[in-house]
Amino acid sequence: LRSVPFEKVLSGVEVEGVVKDPSPGKRVYDPSNPDADKDGYITMPNVNIMEEMVDMIGTERAFEANTTSIKAAKDMALKAIDIGRQ
Repeated sequence: LRSVPFEKVLSGVEVEGVVKDPSPGKRVYDPSNPDADKDGYITMPNVNIMEEMVDMIGTERAFEANTTSIKAAKDMALKAIDIGRQ
């Protein structure tokens, strides 16, 4: 993801691209699993849950910071309008 000017799009964020991770998943011995191969192994996804959670929390914090700054800019603009009316 990358930030873009609000004049360009309303959302302010757009997906720049998707990158496939070629690393293999972890092989786990589980012969009772219906997805097991002939040797009794299944391949688990190569997703690191902790890394994904950290990325999600960082993104959430950035979103909150952006929302706060937009609200502050709005409040200042409204205050300037009020001062101009006096």
